[in-house]
Amino acid sequence: MSSPRPRSRSWFVAAGLALAGCVAVGLIAPVETDAAWVDAEVAASTSLSAVTVTSPGAVRCVQSGLLVPAVVGWNTAPVSGNITGYRWTLVGSSNRSGTLPATATSVSLAPSLVELGSSVFTLYAVGPGGWERAATNTATIGFLSVALGLTSSCAT
Repeated sequence: MSSPRPRSRSWFVAAGLALAGCVAVGLIAPVETDAAWVDAEVAASTSLSAVTVTSPGAVRCVQSGLLVPAVVGWNTAPVSGNITGYRWTLVGSSNRSGTLPATATSVSLAPSLVELGSSVFTLYAVGPGGWERAATNTATIGFLSVALGLTSSCAT
């Protein structure tokens, strides 16, 4: 009469080898993809291109001073049509953000009721699909305001 222990051990060994074989085959098998460059419809196309978002270029200070808001401008709106709008952020003593239409070439930044200090202004061009590209530089915006918006400063 044979012992049940060797039979049970050989079953576990066989099951372990089968599992290891399945894992090895799964790791070696190629992963299927639906990438555009292997899609038959796209491969048959005569034109395939990627959309790039045009940089808004360099931002510049247009206006700042006593009793006026800080105005930051940038290159004229591009004619290529790949910009759907702009997004801007002001980070520092003043934390704000906003969006602008694609035709915008400047933004006016007024101080809050009570505001003292400087913040970094960053502009992003927004393209199709929400892709963004930052301007080539930033501007530092400063405010001194106690209920009236006394002064604004801008430096690039």
